[in-house]
Amino acid sequence: MSHTKLPPLPPSLTNSPYTNTKALKQYTGLTGPSYTLTGQSGAQKYALPSASVLQPYIDTRAGTLDTWPAHALGPSAPDLNPGQAKQTNEFMPKGVHKPKFLEQLEAFLQKELRSLDCAEMIPSEKRLQAFREVFEYLIEDFKTYKPLLSAIKHEYEMMLVHQREKMRELEPLKSMLVTVSEQCEKKLLAVKQEEKSDVLEMKKENQRLQNVISGLREEQISLQVQVEKLQEELAAEYLRYRNECDARKMLIADINELKYQQEDAKKPNAEEEGEGKEDVTFLKLALKKAREDLDAKSQKLAEMEADYGDVVPRRDFERLEAQFNKLQKDMETFTVDNQKLMQEHNAILEVHKKVVDQRDQYAHDCEQMRRSATPRPHWEKCAQYVEGGTDRWNELSQNRSSDELVDVLLAEMTGQDIAIIQAGVSTGAEYFQGQGAGPEVPKFLRYDGQVRNRRLGKRDTSLLIKDIWQEKAAHDAEKPDGEREDLGEFLYQYLNRRFGVENMIIEWGYNLYDACGRYTHDPRVGLFYGILQKEIDEAVYHDQLVMLEKLYNAFTKVDLAAGNQGSLSRADFEQCLRSFFPLKDDESIEVLMKACEQESPGENVQYKNLFTEDEEGRSGPFVDRIREQEKLEKTMYVKEIENALTGNSEVSVEMVRQAIQSVDPEAPAEVIDKYLGRAFHTAADQLESGTKIETTLLIKRLQSGSVKRLGPKPK
Repeated sequence: MSHTKLPPLPPSLTNSPYTNTKALKQYTGLTGPSYTLTGQSGAQKYALPSASVLQPYIDTRAGTLDTWPAHALGPSAPDLNPGQAKQTNEFMPKGVHKPKFLEQLEAFLQKELRSLDCAEMIPSEKRLQAFREVFEYLIEDFKTYKPLLSAIKHEYEMMLVHQREKMRELEPLKSMLVTVSEQCEKKLLAVKQEEKSDVLEMKKENQRLQNVISGLREEQISLQVQVEKLQEELAAEYLRYRNECDARKMLIADINELKYQQEDAKKPNAEEEGEGKEDVTFLKLALKKAREDLDAKSQKLAEMEADYGDVVPRRDFERLEAQFNKLQKDMETFTVDNQKLMQEHNAILEVHKKVVDQRDQYAHDCEQMRRSATPRPHWEKCAQYVEGGTDRWNELSQNRSSDELVDVLLAEMTGQDIAIIQAGVSTGAEYFQGQGAGPEVPKFLRYDGQVRNRRLGKRDTSLLIKDIWQEKAAHDAEKPDGEREDLGEFLYQYLNRRFGVENMIIEWGYNLYDACGRYTHDPRVGLFYGILQKEIDEAVYHDQLVMLEKLYNAFTKVDLAAGNQGSLSRADFEQCLRSFFPLKDDESIEVLMKACEQESPGENVQYKNLFTEDEEGRSGPFVDRIREQEKLEKTMYVKEIENALTGNSEVSVEMVRQAIQSVDPEAPAEVIDKYLGRAFHTAADQLESGTKIETTLLIKRLQSGSVKRLGPKPK
């Protein structure tokens, strides 16, 4: 808390401008002049003290007490509530000013709030302390109301203390509530496991009973088919019997007719032999009589056929009757079995109904318990907000509990090590300790004392870094010699141009430096931090931009040749990648194609979308894979140079040149000189073959610079 004191009141409000040198008489009562007031009870007279006992310019001075109505105009009050609507003074009386003591209190309060950075209307202990001090000043000044105002202040303080005590008492209850919630969740999981096993057993039993019912139904259908088949066979046998019966009757009739004809043929022969020729008339009469007998026999035969047409032979009747009795008994047996199966089926249906009712009841109880218990978080939602997307989130969250996932999220948000968060160590100090004002300290960090920690988030850090790069590109483009200014020096100029106040420059410089150190796992922030610490050459950043721009132009050229459709087929896209990166193997090209498919699915590739960035400067998976491969290829390239120099603690310029030529035979001489100048911290035209340097320092400088392979590996 600031120790600034309220300035004293001006002398014009406390003392007389004249010195009282005359001795005052002792007060002896109301013996001075009097005045009369007329009221409802009549005129009443009031006495005043003697003029000789009054203090000159104090008791006799009129107008020494400032009068200021609440609605009057005066000097503008401090804006303690910025952003709120201001009351108009249009209808207030003119020419009336605030008391000076009130103006001093308001000015003191505004100064305290500004020094504590508590101008916003949000609850804060610092803000309350500022108002408490102003209220104490007010109590001290008003001696008459001091007891009442002090009592009011004391009651408020007592109530605040009481509320804080109640909050401390509720803290154990909060932890106990979390414990109870976890216990309820474990019980719920146990009940779910028990219900799951019971439901599985019931489902198996239900499936078995359904299989039994299906088998019985199939057996019933088979028996029914057999009965129908037997009925069809019985009908066919009966029809065949009728046909045979009719044929037998017709055969008997034919036999009888042939017999009669034979007998008739024999009689004329016998008569001719015995008696000779008979009379023709007699033969005609006999013929007529025979025809009449034939008609009578035919009529009688027809009547018999009509009367006995449905009669079957006893042999066939007994055989069919035996078959019928056997089928009747089988049908009765099947009927009894069917009734038993139906009873069992009904019983199974009742059991199934009970099981379904129990399942519904368990489901209802489970839903109620799920609603009453603590809801489980959907951790999959975090994938779209974590750097690296779903793949990196799956890698971070694999085989982790909810408590561990919370630590993972905190580590991603704050940029701290997860081990520190799990250990519960607080690293967020309120202030940074200044690094001093020496020349070895970067200009934007030169400060002695404490600097407020703003705790910059990752989004604010990314936005600030993106804006710094844009401003620096414009600044370097204005230089006539084409040289790039050091990033640390430009950062001070950027902060000075943006904030203007030295304290704000130092505060934002320290906070940006701290945030970059916390978020180094992010490739963009890590690259900026490395360049800021002069561990990485700034050319690495610019070479990446140039490479991506050339790749974009290559895609655009292919698109223009295909008709400027704004997209490329996957075959053309892959062919363009292979021609632009001739040194990449098939596996690396396949990785880039998968990243492209993830960002731009479909038959055609919207290549322009692959190079877009969001407001924080984050690129898509395709550009990220290219940067990762470039970093890995540079590391392998430097490693091969180191292997070529193995066995030498110190190396010369010529040894390094030969090592680079052995690793990359097609590298041009000017590029090799550029790499050597970077490694030996010397201009390319001033290199001396006898100059030596430690191998570890050489490899470190090459790793931090913009170096890459320019030709295929030697066979």
